[in-house]
Amino acid sequence: MKVNLGSENPVKIKAVKNAFGKYFKKVEVKGEKTKSEARDQPLNLLEIINGAKSRVQKNFFDCDFAVGIESGIMSFPCDSGYMEITVAVIFDGKQFFLGTSPLFEYPKKAVELLLKERDDVTTAFAKLFGKEKDLGRKQGAVGELTKGIIDRTKFTELAVIMALTKIVSKEFFE
Repeated sequence: MKVNLGSENPVKIKAVKNAFGKYFKKVEVKGEKTKSEARDQPLNLLEIINGAKSRVQKNFFDCDFAVGIESGIMSFPCDSGYMEITVAVIFDGKQFFLGTSPLFEYPKKAVELLLKERDDVTTAFAKLFGKEKDLGRKQGAVGELTKGIIDRTKFTELAVIMALTKIVSKEFFE
């Protein structure tokens, strides 16, 4: 099975390979650098979904499925006012299949850095954690905040598995 992914991020490639590998025997995932139609920091669920869809549509060629993954924050009734979510969109050439990760609350300081100081996510969390700037290609903010229990690969993998449910259990959706 050939799967094209609208990203070269090794975390996303591994997450897609892990998720598809739970259902299909031979899975080849090809990551392709793809510009999202969403801004660097999507700020609502619709923008996150549209960003993932734009990535998937640009990568459906010579494959069985294309996958687009987009993360962002959305307004939520919690202390900081925002939660992060990852959306995975799978496309088979005819139909879109959507899934999401769990949500986690952004710390108030991260929200302030993103919205008031206009930092990007990587810079905001590097300041917040006092660590490296490349968290998005490693364990991610979710890995830091969960103390390594759920890293960005697992977080993203869950979104892809949720999108796969309508494919692997299609008999319930007919």
